Amino acid sequence: MTSRLTHETCATLSRAFTLSPIPASVPVARKWVRQLLDRWDLAVFKWRTELLVTELFTNAIKHACTGGATVTGLVMYAGGTLRVEVHDRDTNHLPVRRQAPPGNASGHGLLIVETYADRWGVRLNETSKAVWCELDTPSTRKAVSR
Repeated sequence: MTSRLTHETCATLSRAFTLSPIPASVPVARKWVRQLLDRWDLAVFKWRTELLVTELFTNAIKHACTGGATVTGLVMYAGGTLRVEVHDRDTNHLPVRRQAPPGNASGHGLLIVETYADRWGVRLNETSKAVWCELDTPSTRKAVSR
C-alpha cells in the first residue's frame, strides 16, 4: 500500500522512542503513544493508535533479533494523517497475515492492523525493517474518498 506521507510532505510533528525487545515494553509503548497524542491534542487517533502500537510492537519484539537489538517506534503527524512506524533488525521475516485457528489468542495482529489502519506496509533496508501504518482524520478520509 502507498503512504499518504511523502517526502514532499513536511512532518509537522514527530517523535521517536526506543525500547528493549521484551514483552514488558509493549504497555510502555502504548502509554508513551497515549501521552504523546494527548500532548499533541490528537485524541481522535488515540484508541486506534494504542491498538495498532500494541500489535506492531508485539510483532517486532517477537521477531527482533537476539543479542540486545532494540525496537524503535516513530510517530509522525502531518496534513491530517498520523503515521506509526516500528523498526526492528529482523530483515528475514516479513509480516504475513495468517488465518489464526479458532480459539487461538495469537495470530490476529496483521488482521487487526488491516482492519483499523487506513494504510499499512513494510519498508526494508540492509539492516532493519519498518512496519508502518497510517490513520487519517475523519475530514481527511472524506477528502480522499471524493
